Amino acid sequence: MIRVRAPWLLLAAAVLVTGCAQQDAAEKAKQAAEMKMEQMKKAEAAVGEIEAGFIAAYNAEDGAGIAALFAPDGTIAPPNLMSLEQPAIADYYNAQFASGGDFTLEVELEEVVAAGKTAVSWGGYAASVLMEGAETVVTTGRYGVVSKLQEDGSWKIYRHMFNYITPPPEM
Repeated sequence: MIRVRAPWLLLAAAVLVTGCAQQDAAEKAKQAAEMKMEQMKKAEAAVGEIEAGFIAAYNAEDGAGIAALFAPDGTIAPPNLMSLEQPAIADYYNAQFASGGDFTLEVELEEVVAAGKTAVSWGGYAASVLMEGAETVVTTGRYGVVSKLQEDGSWKIYRHMFNYITPPPEM
C-alpha cells in the first residue's frame, strides 16, 4: 500500500507534469507550423523560378526550354485542344514560333498555394507577336499551373492549362 503523506505535493507534481506536457505539445505544434511555412516559402520560390524560366524560354522562342520545365508525366491543356504530353509540349510551342514572328510573354502571378509536395499557381498573361510588316497582335488570358516536387528535389510543372480572354486572330 502506498501512503501519501503530503497530498498537496502529489497535486503539485501532477500539475507540473501536465504543464510540461502542454508546453511540449505547444512547442511541437509551433515547430510543425514553422516547418510548413518554410515548405510553403520554398514552394513559392520554386514556382517563381519556374515562371521566370517559362517566360525566358517563351521570349527566346525555345519550345524545348519550355518543355524542360515540365515533369516527365507533365501535361499542358491549351484552349480548343486535347491535353498534350511530353514531347508534344515542345512541338506545340515550336509550331507557334515557326511563324517567324517576334514573340513576347508577360505574366502576372496572382497567388501560389502550396501543400506538401504540390503547389498551385494562377494568374493572367499577355502574349504578343509582331509579324514583319504587320501590327502587334496581343492575346490575353488566364492560366493555372500545378507544380510538383520531384524526387531529385526540383520542382516541375505537372499540369498547365490556360484560356483566352482576347483570343488570337484566325490565321
